[in-house]
This record gives sequence, C-alpha cells and structure tokens, in this order.
Amino acid sequence: MPSGSAPSADTLYSNGLRDITSGKYDLARQEFQDYLKYYGDTDLASNAQFYLGEIAFVQQKYPEALDHYSDVIANFPNSFKLGAARYKRGVTYIAMGKKPEGIADLRAVTRLFPKTDEDQAARTKLRELGVSVAAGGRE
Repeated sequence: MPSGSAPSADTLYSNGLRDITSGKYDLARQEFQDYLKYYGDTDLASNAQFYLGEIAFVQQKYPEALDHYSDVIANFPNSFKLGAARYKRGVTYIAMGKKPEGIADLRAVTRLFPKTDEDQAARTKLRELGVSVAAGGRE
C-alpha cells in the first residue's frame, strides 16, 4: 500500500467479492489477505478468511484451503461462516484422501448446524460416500 494507507474495509471486501465471483482468484486472494491484515478484528474478517479457503479450494490447493477453513473454525467461533467452513473442511479432507477426517467434519455439521443448507449438503455428501450420518449408526 502506498504511504502505509489501506483502502477502506468496505472497498477491500467488496473488491474481493467481486473478483472471486468473476474468477480473478489471485487478485481476490490479495484483497482478502489485505482485509485480514488491516481489518482482522472486524465482523467480516471470518468471511474473508473463508473466501481465502474457497480460492485455494477452487485452485486445488487443498492443504492451503484446509488451513483457511480451520482458521475460521478455530478463530471465529461466532462466525456466520462456521457451518460452511466446517462443511468445506470436510469436503477438502475428502479431496485430499483423508476420508475419516472428512466424514468426522461432515457429521459434525449435521450435529452442530441442523436444518441449514450446510446440514443438507453434508447429509448428501455422506450418502454419496455410503456412510451414515451418525457415527456407528443409522440416520
């Protein structure tokens, strides 16, 4: 940033959303990283962290995606993106060949975020994997 000044939080976040939506992932990554650098204690910081995970996931950088989703879960316990981060972390584990960890996260989504879009997505993914929603049992 020139002369140490950062763009406004709204500008950085809006630009990041626009760029991720239009597939400009490298630019969006930089904008969300800057958002976290300058505005890491705001309400939208967890969303920025989540979107960094989404960018890494789309680019098949699964270990990086896993770190970002885990950061949302660990550092933003009241985040609006908590269910989505847990779901996407589970899907990322599965993409990495770590099926037990992925199943554990998907089951956690059904337990912790009932009747949400993420719950439905997790149940669908668990069915695709041929496993029950509850550990060691039936739905």
